[in-house]
Amino acid sequence: MSSTAPKNTEATWWRSIKQFVRDREREMIAFRRDLHANPEPSGEEMRTTRRVADALQQAGLEPKIMEDDRGLIVDLELNPDSDTLFAVRADLDCVLVHDAKSVDWKSTRDGLCHACGHDAHASMAMYAAIAMHEHRDAIRELNPKKNLRFIFQPSEEISKGAQSMIAQHALDGVESIIALHVDPYLEAGHVGLRTGPLTANCLSFKITVNGQGGHSARPYQSIDPIPAAVNLVSMMYQLGPRSMDSRYPLALTVTAIHTGKAFNAIPDAAEIWGTLRTSRDEDQDNVKARLREVLRGIATSTGCDIHIDYPHSSPATNNDHQIVEMLWGAAEQVVGRDRVSLIEMPSLGGEDFAYYQQVVPGAMARLGTAFQDPNARFPLHAPEFDINESALVTGVRFLCRSSIHSIIE
Repeated sequence: MSSTAPKNTEATWWRSIKQFVRDREREMIAFRRDLHANPEPSGEEMRTTRRVADALQQAGLEPKIMEDDRGLIVDLELNPDSDTLFAVRADLDCVLVHDAKSVDWKSTRDGLCHACGHDAHASMAMYAAIAMHEHRDAIRELNPKKNLRFIFQPSEEISKGAQSMIAQHALDGVESIIALHVDPYLEAGHVGLRTGPLTANCLSFKITVNGQGGHSARPYQSIDPIPAAVNLVSMMYQLGPRSMDSRYPLALTVTAIHTGKAFNAIPDAAEIWGTLRTSRDEDQDNVKARLREVLRGIATSTGCDIHIDYPHSSPATNNDHQIVEMLWGAAEQVVGRDRVSLIEMPSLGGEDFAYYQQVVPGAMARLGTAFQDPNARFPLHAPEFDINESALVTGVRFLCRSSIHSIIE
């Protein structure tokens, strides 16, 4: 991957920004820990929004809070004659999992945890905005051609936040956009990049199996939804590999089965929740078609009424080649050439950053946040998930360097 970043990596403005970020490391960690201890799920990010907005206002910026007090944007005017923007996006919401860690910043809310790193994303983007605002005069001397916008979105976990921000004109005037996501298995302070697909098409599903409840002693008087649900799950796990080209990755995963509340009563209904993740659109369509056939077959054979809904979806991210080249060069100047690596395979995770990429070119990078001890590394969405906070400074510097490079090119 070729580097297109400015060669003068130790110019006065850059040394000053680097030191500014380093001097605020403790403050940054404390802010991130506050968000971590007070997580808010999709649709409820009011406190998180206000915390970010207050910090930006105290630094002299003028954030705009979005509808329902969830999400915000803030602009840095660096060229008053320009009406185009380069954007940095961060997310605010948490995951619906229990926090099983034993740390002072453990979640104070049962069943909620920042297990996807959004607390870190918001903190890094916020401090990048503050750092560049503090150095706005020096940046203006570089003759930037664009201004900057920072987008802090809600509801990423349910794939609705990006669309909401776009509908509220967060991309108006934006020419291109980047985002940074933590990676708990990439060495702390390293950066991973990839052109093209980075994450998968992701579709959440909810299958409802309606039967007829009754006494467990007389199942012949009922239509039991449990055998239908069990058979359906078994068929689903066979479905994926038989519905598409096995050379392309797919994950059809059941994450919850809800039914019944008594030892001696057959329930009326069962629900099956999960996700379908594919790297290609056509594979998602093929699996959905086969799944409909399976549902009809099991409904006919069991007498149950079965239907499926898809409450959340996000398309695959598609990283723009030119933006990735820019990010690669910026990363080399922040962390060194030996700490920037190519992501060989796309993830089957979902990411609603893809909705921004459907409007403007964009790219998402991975920031390594792995602990040195392999036993302390846990995957995204795990109850034990945490980040190596030494990577926060790297993340802020990377966002600053990438943003400045983008607006002076």
